[in-house]
Amino acid sequence: MAATTPTRAPAGEAMAKWSAKTLLIAAGVLLVGGAIWYARAVTVPLIVATLVCTQLIPLVEGATRRGVPRGLAITGAMLSVIVVVAGLTWLFADALFGELGGVGQELSDGADEVIAWLQDNNRWVQQNEEEIRNFLDGLLPAVKDAAGGVVGGVLSGLSLAAQLVSSALLTFVFILYLLTGGDQVWHWIERRFSAARRDRVTVAGDAAWNAAGGYIRGIALVAFIDSLVIGLGMFVIGTPLVGTLMLLSFVTLFIPILGAWVSGTVIVLVTLGAEGAGAAVAMAAVILIAQQLDSMFVTPLVYQKTVSLHPIVTLSGVIIGSQLLGIVGAFLAVPMIAIGWAVFNTLEQPEPEAPPSQPA
Repeated sequence: MAATTPTRAPAGEAMAKWSAKTLLIAAGVLLVGGAIWYARAVTVPLIVATLVCTQLIPLVEGATRRGVPRGLAITGAMLSVIVVVAGLTWLFADALFGELGGVGQELSDGADEVIAWLQDNNRWVQQNEEEIRNFLDGLLPAVKDAAGGVVGGVLSGLSLAAQLVSSALLTFVFILYLLTGGDQVWHWIERRFSAARRDRVTVAGDAAWNAAGGYIRGIALVAFIDSLVIGLGMFVIGTPLVGTLMLLSFVTLFIPILGAWVSGTVIVLVTLGAEGAGAAVAMAAVILIAQQLDSMFVTPLVYQKTVSLHPIVTLSGVIIGSQLLGIVGAFLAVPMIAIGWAVFNTLEQPEPEAPPSQPA
């Protein structure tokens, strides 16, 4: 008996289907992204509140299972949010921005050391010293500006302060609503779909929720471990302003890939300006070893396969997010991509077949 060969669609038809799918997906992404950007005064606090609730809701549910009244558990969760936000605000105001001028000075000294070394070892550098110095000065304009007090002046602006306060209050209100009535919100979304599709919507929602929660827990743990290892290295080597640089490293590591490069460059240049070339090389080695250990062991362990994204996708998302929404977009781009990817993978799974009806 001759074997039957499977039929294949013509190449043109297959390419047309893939092109149509690509265009529809791209249009959907642009539509959602445009809506988020246009209404960013509301959508950004809502996204931040949802990401925070992925960590708070399991805590509230765990407390209620242990006999704690739900209202008391929610009150405790909201108080914890206030305490954490107040603590971080104090740390930023005192440890980071309060010492940023010193970091900027040490950074300038490190850049001067680099220029001096290159000047003594390369004739081309001697001929282009001014251009190279301008390039190095432009690598980290925020830190350089902070050395001259520009950051302090910007942060004291009434419009920026009002925007930050209003966004924080709106985020706080969204967190309260999601903690008290998040189930009703999700059920309302489910009812917007037909009964035949609600199971798929529920599965996609669970995948999005798990991806968001896994990303937040993972990135926080990775940033904490990396900052701790780098901080120990700075303490042993003798880098000044260890606490400030550890906080800077922890915050920037929430921006994948680019954050590690920015904080690592600052730490190495500060070490170079304060302790010399040998200490800077040792600090660079510590940072590289910490990043390699993180890539090989920590990141796969904490993320597992929940939010595995290719580095090209991650880097592109960070750059696009920063262009659209600045530093906030850089923070939110990767979790949004991870959520979208988790939902896409879930919806790509075949639908379960309905059980055959039994004869009467």
